[in-house]
Amino acid sequence: MSDPAHFSYVFNRGYAFPSLVSLSSLLRQSRKGCDVLLLTDCAVPRFKAALDCLRERHPESRINLVEDPTLPSADHPLAHKVRLQNFWQLSLYKILPRKSLAIDGDTLVMEDPVEAYETPLGQHAIAAAPDYHFQDLYYRKRYYRRFYPFEQNKWRDIPAILCKSKRDIPLRHYCNNGIVLIDMPKLRATGWADRLCDLDTCLSTKLEKGWEHNDQDWMNFMFAGRIAPMSLRWNFQIMLIVPSRTRKRYTPRHMRKDYKDGFARPGILHFAGDRKPWRDMETDTDLNTLHREAFLHWRKEAERLSEETGMDIRHLCNDPLAA
Repeated sequence: MSDPAHFSYVFNRGYAFPSLVSLSSLLRQSRKGCDVLLLTDCAVPRFKAALDCLRERHPESRINLVEDPTLPSADHPLAHKVRLQNFWQLSLYKILPRKSLAIDGDTLVMEDPVEAYETPLGQHAIAAAPDYHFQDLYYRKRYYRRFYPFEQNKWRDIPAILCKSKRDIPLRHYCNNGIVLIDMPKLRATGWADRLCDLDTCLSTKLEKGWEHNDQDWMNFMFAGRIAPMSLRWNFQIMLIVPSRTRKRYTPRHMRKDYKDGFARPGILHFAGDRKPWRDMETDTDLNTLHREAFLHWRKEAERLSEETGMDIRHLCNDPLAA
C-alpha cells in the first residue's frame, strides 16, 4: 500500500494562523487521509489548541508539529540585511522525510491537492508552477525586439529591470516557489540537497547579485531548466494576475491556456504580494471582482474554522500577539 500524500508548511508567529486557515482548507478538500508536517520556531498555546481541533475533525490525517527554536533569527550575522524568516523554507526542505508538497501560509486550497502532489517529476526532483509575473517581461522583450526593433522605448527598460532584480537567472522558465513539489530523497541522491539548503551560500549569493525574491531566486538560479512544470492552477497567484495580460499580443498560447485553466478551476489560490485576505475590509476598495471573490473564499474558510475552534481566527491572523 502506497504512502498517503505528504504536505508541509513552515511559518513564524505572524503567519501561524493564516497557515492554519490554509491547512484547514487542505484537510477539508482532501478526499483521503494525508500526512502534514508543520515547522515553526515556537507555537503559541492557542495555535496548538486550534490544531488539536483540526486533528479531532480529521482523524484520517496525521499532522506533525515540529518546533525548532534554532531556526535562523536575529543572532545570524546577516540578520541586519535580510529577513531571515523568508528563508525558513530551506530549513523545511532539510527535514522532509520524503516527497512533499510545500505550501506557503498565504494560500487557500480549493480542490483535492493530491493532483498537485502527483505532478510527474520525470528525471527532476522539483516541480513548480510558472511565475508569469516575471516571465511576462521575457516574452514582452522578445516580442518588441522582433517586431519593433526601431522602437526601443517599448522594451529598453526591461533589460535594466532584469539585470537589477534577476541577475543571472533565466526568466523563460522562472517559477514561483509558494507551492513546490520536492522529492528530497531524490535530491539527496543527486548531491544537490546540501547546496540548496545551505543558507549562508544562499544569502551571500543573493546579496552579491542583488536579488529581491529570497529563496525563490535561489531555487530558480540553482535549478534553471531542471524544474518540472506544475499546472498554474495549483499555484494561482491571484493578486499578481492581470486578466488583460492574456490579451496582449506578446503572450504565447501556452500562457493563455494556463490562465484560462486557472480562471476556470483554481486548485490553490496563492495570495502572493502585499495584499492579504485577512486584512481589514476598508483596504479592499480598489480590488477587482476576481480578487474580491478570492478574498471571500478565504474569509469563508476562516469563519468556518472560527466556528469549529471557538476562536476569532481572522483577528488572530491580524494580531498574532493576541494569542
